[in-house]
Amino acid sequence: MGRRGPNPKPAPLRAIEGNRGKRRIPNEPQAEPGPCEAPAHMIAEARAVWDRLAPELESMGLLAPRYMEAFEVFCNATVAYRRAAVLVARAGPVIERDGQVVSNPASREFARYASLMRAFGSDFGLTPAAVTAIAHGESYQPAVSTGDPRRLLSLS
Repeated sequence: MGRRGPNPKPAPLRAIEGNRGKRRIPNEPQAEPGPCEAPAHMIAEARAVWDRLAPELESMGLLAPRYMEAFEVFCNATVAYRRAAVLVARAGPVIERDGQVVSNPASREFARYASLMRAFGSDFGLTPAAVTAIAHGESYQPAVSTGDPRRLLSLS
């Protein structure tokens, strides 16, 4: 049976956010420092995301050579998310097919890549809530959404 609950935060991120619970921050294997250059095979848009975020993450100890593949997934998911967002903006979250109103396939991809971005981005402290928590020295508590998801499908 797997571990329950959210994934543990890396020690550098916990140290930056503060240790409100005064629990011991366990010693983690330290990643070998080294250059974190974007892979040569990355597309230009993903490389732009890398070039924008990597220096800051590297200086905070959150990006090291051993984590480059995970960060590459984040960068590529960001690009795919943006592309899907353009498609959804053009056609809307629902489309008409064979006389029926159906969910736009791009809308599903948009949600899938947004989820990927959030999952991988949280590992690097890249969510707005994580930044706020770091600034206030608090631990991150995700907001609970109580909105009805059907509101996204309104045909107005």
